Amino acid sequence: MTMIFLRIAATLCLLIHPAAAQYGESTYQIPDSLVRGGAFIDRFLPMPWVGKPRSDVWGVDAVKPRDVANGIEDAEFSYWCTSVVKGADGKYHNFVCRWREDSPKGHFEWPNSIVVHSVADYPLGPYKVAEEIGKGHNVDAFQLKDGSWVLYVIDACYRAPSINGPWTRGKLEFDTRGRESVDLSNCTFARREDGSILMVSRTGFTWVSRDGHQPFRMVSNRSAYPPVEKAHFEDPVIWKDDVQYHLIVNDWFGRTAFYLRSRDGVKWDWDQGKAYAPGIFRHDDGTLEDWHKIERPKVLQDEKGRATHMFFAVIDDAKEVDKPKDNHSSKAIGIPLSIPRPMRITGTGDTLAVTLAPENGFNPQDVKADSIRFGSPSKVDIGQGAKPLSSTITGGELVMSFKTSDCGITDVQAAAKLLAEDAKGGLVYSYALPPDASRTLPLLSADARVACARDEGGALTMRINVGNFGPVASGPVPLDLRFRQNGASDIHLEGVIPALQPFADTTLALRLPSGKWQSEKDARLLIRIGEQSDTEGLNARIVCPK
Repeated sequence: MTMIFLRIAATLCLLIHPAAAQYGESTYQIPDSLVRGGAFIDRFLPMPWVGKPRSDVWGVDAVKPRDVANGIEDAEFSYWCTSVVKGADGKYHNFVCRWREDSPKGHFEWPNSIVVHSVADYPLGPYKVAEEIGKGHNVDAFQLKDGSWVLYVIDACYRAPSINGPWTRGKLEFDTRGRESVDLSNCTFARREDGSILMVSRTGFTWVSRDGHQPFRMVSNRSAYPPVEKAHFEDPVIWKDDVQYHLIVNDWFGRTAFYLRSRDGVKWDWDQGKAYAPGIFRHDDGTLEDWHKIERPKVLQDEKGRATHMFFAVIDDAKEVDKPKDNHSSKAIGIPLSIPRPMRITGTGDTLAVTLAPENGFNPQDVKADSIRFGSPSKVDIGQGAKPLSSTITGGELVMSFKTSDCGITDVQAAAKLLAEDAKGGLVYSYALPPDASRTLPLLSADARVACARDEGGALTMRINVGNFGPVASGPVPLDLRFRQNGASDIHLEGVIPALQPFADTTLALRLPSGKWQSEKDARLLIRIGEQSDTEGLNARIVCPK
């Protein structure tokens, strides 16, 4: 009876709270055409028992019996915000935030949470606290090229020469490059091939730091997130493997998430379906831990960058219900993922040759030939794409051929996807780049701080700085400018951005003839680089000097 009352009270609290009243669940509907393996949520595997099932613990009945040894939990602390990495010592290091369960504010003590370093011999735990590091929330751990480590937290960071410290508190630096400020309370980081760090901030904007010590500079002009009406996005997690970037963003109000992929970290493809939702925490014997809220996703990566496990902060009931010294709390939990298998594409013209290679735990010979689909992910995910013209086992590898026109691959730089089942009904999937695709891509971005000056004849000169924030050099690329002011027709200027080495920049001076733009009011300058569309271009505001 008490539990029912608390749930009703929490619901009423949401209904009458002035901030909560504006929210509504997203209108997103999962396409009926999606097949198994088409959505990220299909990649979650059953959880092996790390410890014994226990019911003599806190929590509602829906999360009991459960595996207390999975992740980290205890009766004394509430845990949230978890980030797991594998150290050079072969152990697994979980940087996680916690506060005392008996804190007067209950769950909403989180602004005073402490970052702790916990360690385990196995990915899922059990994790034991090795040290308290300091105050912080929304922790994310990443290693720099020089071997040092960074722990990002809201409004600060901790740095250490090794994963075991000692930790020094400081701040990361951020440069919007003239763009509007954005929320930096949930940031996620991925290390690139050259040691530079790519970051996605809470609202989906991409930033790059050359080494993790220099400032993070904003390089995108719009959010990466999908156009889902009424979704309330936060808690992004980004990772990079040897093919592409991956991004999952949490819809905190809808208790679900969405998954995207990108080659350069700025232009993203949205894969339909849910990334995760309540109900994924099922053990290999069928036992379900039905956690009420799933947030703060992070991934554990292998040596190829593939996500092998996903970790979450979970709570057994609504956050408002969690009070001090009660039966509610939160913990960090891990769940294994099926991983993309090694695949390469060769051949050109009318036929593509695709090879699946064996690895530990995967034998291509077990793949059911009649289940294979290959091609553009948007087609494969709905059961389309190409069927193999032939398939043979050669040297332990599965070698297949596909009719190119059936694959639906239209962008030479886009990753192709293979989807299949093995003999036991397990999910098999992989991504690979076409043979003529670049392994890495440049990343050109304009600075929104445009300098304007008039000469003695009244002509206006714009000076626009463009940098290459990618890990490889860029070739010459066209630059297109459109002046938009007071509903008048666009005024066009064109230029060429020269070839740029990684992290080099150039300033282009473009001259507008006298009399073409006389107003002294603010105007909009649309800066398009290469094949950017209007919606991708930088819409900078400038002031025409007198």
